[in-house]
Amino acid sequence: MQQVDYLIIGGGIAGTTCAETLRSLDADAKIAILDRERHPLYSKVLIPAYLKGKIAREKIFLRNVVQYQSQNIDLYTETVVAAVDTVKKEVLTRDNKQFTYQKLLVASGGTPKKLNEVFSSTTPIEPLMMRNIEDMDAIKEAMDAAETLGRSPTGEAKKILIVGESFIALEFLEIFSLRGFEVHMLARGKYWGGEKKFGEEGSRIMEENFRLHDAIIHRNAEINFIKNDEFYLKNGEHIKTPLWALGAGLTRDFSFLQNIEKNIGLLCDKYLRTSDPDIFAAGDAAEYYDIFLKRRITVGNWTSSFLQGRCAAMNMLSMDGKAQVFKTIPAYTLVNLGTNLTFLGAVGCETADDIFELSDDNRLMRVFLEKGNAIGTVLINRFSDKLTLSKLIENGHGKEELEKIFKPALAGQ
Repeated sequence: MQQVDYLIIGGGIAGTTCAETLRSLDADAKIAILDRERHPLYSKVLIPAYLKGKIAREKIFLRNVVQYQSQNIDLYTETVVAAVDTVKKEVLTRDNKQFTYQKLLVASGGTPKKLNEVFSSTTPIEPLMMRNIEDMDAIKEAMDAAETLGRSPTGEAKKILIVGESFIALEFLEIFSLRGFEVHMLARGKYWGGEKKFGEEGSRIMEENFRLHDAIIHRNAEINFIKNDEFYLKNGEHIKTPLWALGAGLTRDFSFLQNIEKNIGLLCDKYLRTSDPDIFAAGDAAEYYDIFLKRRITVGNWTSSFLQGRCAAMNMLSMDGKAQVFKTIPAYTLVNLGTNLTFLGAVGCETADDIFELSDDNRLMRVFLEKGNAIGTVLINRFSDKLTLSKLIENGHGKEELEKIFKPALAGQ
């Protein structure tokens, strides 16, 4: 049994940042990270950049074992947690390592949904996914193999179907478009990405850019059945393709943690503290109370995970009741085939009861309001408005303030 002061489940950006913050503030504490990954910290954000040929493979890796050792942080790779006893404060791993802790951080992340979580009764070829380094290498190998084969008379050697309407699906689109593949994309409804999120005008802007890069959109095209390399859609279409990629959201596994309140993630307060006062969560694992949006949300992008890891460390160390509130407007930004896409706050939220929208040519601002207050926005090619809109959401401003700021600017163009 190994005794540690601070035990961290998950060695991604949230877990590593937490460990390094703890070490910077407590030189003597015993700190350990249990990570299911084979590699020390690497950037999942940079995986698409590598696959697009923008960076070298070694640029993906952000830490090595020696760097953890130099900070006196014990890193256990390829280590999966089997159970947490919250009463005894003990953790058991699948390879029978045992740890006791004073404070625990769960930063176990999420993984893309598996095939059987998206479709049923299928026997398909394996999809390409973007979970880790191994997936990255598999994508590279598949592209290179298709390149070697060249385009067949039917186009099948360099053809791919992208399933899902997430940021990962957009990354797949750009990765394969840049390599000259015939790309097919499925829209579950009338528009790709969902009308609720982008609206009719936003969907038009997105889809026009897809078509400029020769992507083929299949509408009302949920998958009904897959047999080997043949995809039968609910709209009656049939697609045969040697490659397909799946980007359909995340799943989170907390089977090792039975006695903690959970929903999509582990339910946390505004301090990232779970229902057990000695257990915290960060990154994709945390469903925390957002003080601006006044609801619990999950946000696992790279920047938010970094900030959550740091905040959790401060609160794990807090001995005088002066806990630090996690307060950051959730933000996702992606440049996809030349289009700048930004999400802020609660986007496409079910409780939104009004929308403020401005659009012109290939630009869009779509703000979601609830009880008169801005709670989230989608920006297309309007990145310069990100900071202003973040402040408006933080301060609970509504349509009157939006019109005052943005409509005169639009009229002056």
